Amino acid sequence: MSKNANILIVDDTADSRLMLSAMLEGEYDVEEVASGDMCLIKVAKSIPDLILLDVEMPGLSGYEVCVKLRKEYQSESLPIIFVSGLDSYEERLAGFEAGADDYIVKPVEPEILFAKVSHCLAQKNNINQAKDSASEAMGIAMEAMTVSSELGQVVQFIKDAQSIRDADEVGKAIINIISSFGINSVARVDAGKVIYVDCSEESMEAKVLARFVEHNERILSVGIRTIIRDPHIVLLIKDMPLDDEKRCGRFRDHLAVLMDIADAQLANIKARNVMLEQRQEIFTQVISVAEEQIKKTTTRLFEHDQNSQGIMHGMVSELEGMLFGLGLEEDQEKKLMALADQTSLQLQETQGQTKAVSGELGSILESLYDFFNTLNEPSINKNQ
Repeated sequence: MSKNANILIVDDTADSRLMLSAMLEGEYDVEEVASGDMCLIKVAKSIPDLILLDVEMPGLSGYEVCVKLRKEYQSESLPIIFVSGLDSYEERLAGFEAGADDYIVKPVEPEILFAKVSHCLAQKNNINQAKDSASEAMGIAMEAMTVSSELGQVVQFIKDAQSIRDADEVGKAIINIISSFGINSVARVDAGKVIYVDCSEESMEAKVLARFVEHNERILSVGIRTIIRDPHIVLLIKDMPLDDEKRCGRFRDHLAVLMDIADAQLANIKARNVMLEQRQEIFTQVISVAEEQIKKTTTRLFEHDQNSQGIMHGMVSELEGMLFGLGLEEDQEKKLMALADQTSLQLQETQGQTKAVSGELGSILESLYDFFNTLNEPSINKNQ
């Protein structure tokens, strides 16, 4: 990772800031602030490459700062790593819900710090490169555009591609625009999962596309058929208009732009899917632990109720057997038995409370399930 990457450390404890700075200064440009408010002021002036953010601070907490950064600034790809002495699953979950990319527990191990910082910066670099590539291709295309219908469609594809969040839809979009030019094509897209567009996986066309993935040439033409390869998409043109030299040349120019835009967006989708899978894996672990703990707690509560009821019933039965030998008067016996019955009823009421507590624990688990389902329906899989 570049030594010029700028890292902002946000921590109200001077010793913590000093420790983190000492670990990072040899590899990165490091800046420090002592509060969440100062962090927001600093980011408003200049967005760093990565933020190491403490959780517990006077004024704004780290969670509140993270939420504000995600809402108020163009910081979607800004890596934010919480560095905290809080090590519970609830705290980690709260960090990811606030929008953080990772979580490090104090005291910080240098190896863990460097690994997580390097990983987050690499992810950011991949996303930025994809955006830069798309922007550069768009700029080149816009300079060369005319008022012709074909060029207008290319411009529209460039605009629409930026909002596509599904690899299959990227492939369909490029096939559709090529079809609008009166030319037939099929595609193989790969943003972590291979998808064939307008041909079946068992077809000869799919086998040709798969074989060309590792080909040395980016473009291969055989008669009217042309294959174009980029890292995340391979396109087979089935009927290049070789009989019309001007149209064929113009179409080749269009393809260069379309492929660059499609490949950049697929790279962006792949990088973001990797981040999502990591968050889903962590949350799956959180749910597993919560399920086990709630199961154990519920079992212990009901076992406690059953033991208490058994003890009480045994005491009442023993008391009834002893009354005859105590020589009590009838009204005294009734009062004593009434007291035992009242105590038994009160114990039964606590059993009802145990069921309520068990239900509340179940509701907490249901909430975790609901949140996990939202992670399985991310916006990156939908057109926005």
